Amino acid sequence: MGFDMNTSLRTYLLAQGELGGFDVLVDGLVLDEPVLNADKGQPRGVAPTAAANLPPPPTPQPKPVAVPQYDSLWKNAGNPDDFYSALQKHSIYTKSMRSLSFSAPKGIKINAAYLLLFYSPQELTADSRNVLERLFKKLGVDLGACAISFFFKCNAAVMPREKTVLKEMLCKEVELINPEKIIFFRETPGPEKTEAPVKIDGTPVTFAGKPAITLYSLLEMLPSAAGSKDKIIETWNSHLPQSGWFLPSIFQA
Repeated sequence: MGFDMNTSLRTYLLAQGELGGFDVLVDGLVLDEPVLNADKGQPRGVAPTAAANLPPPPTPQPKPVAVPQYDSLWKNAGNPDDFYSALQKHSIYTKSMRSLSFSAPKGIKINAAYLLLFYSPQELTADSRNVLERLFKKLGVDLGACAISFFFKCNAAVMPREKTVLKEMLCKEVELINPEKIIFFRETPGPEKTEAPVKIDGTPVTFAGKPAITLYSLLEMLPSAAGSKDKIIETWNSHLPQSGWFLPSIFQA
């Protein structure tokens, strides 16, 4: 007995085939292709791809920090002239206004008795130099025989990440000049902001393998500066004798 597939039986079988569970062969048509679920948009009978099975996205790699091409030249300098020339090309000094904070000493003295260190050229004005000359004359020290450096090294005006390299530069400078002693005016540059301020009391410390003392800035000893007279007296009566570098009789005169 044959079945008329145009009857309600055909409709029933097609409906059952859409519900899954078996394949229905109707007039050569195989109903084993996935049928889309109208509600969820996924093929019926095919599991959706789980997001957890997808490969993780690539981890973003940090971009390498570009180092300016001239920033390492100073490290290979073999003499003060090459050193100062290299510093002038360093990105620290090529920034806006930083060029005003750099001055290469002319005729730098090698193996000098003293290396005098200032924050910047602005500190050694004509008036402050007069104070320095009078002070050294009383000490019996020839200022012309001293090495002077005042490239930019002020802690208060640099960014934290610049402090370490500035100290490295300063140590390199000391290595090249090779002074017997170092005199900082106002503060010994340190690498970190959290460092305790250096005491201005003339007590010798070691910096870059050399004995060093710290005195007030010459700008603080100018006649026009507030409290300058007291700072001059303190420098002469306390700080310089405390160093032990000079004969006691000098300060008794």
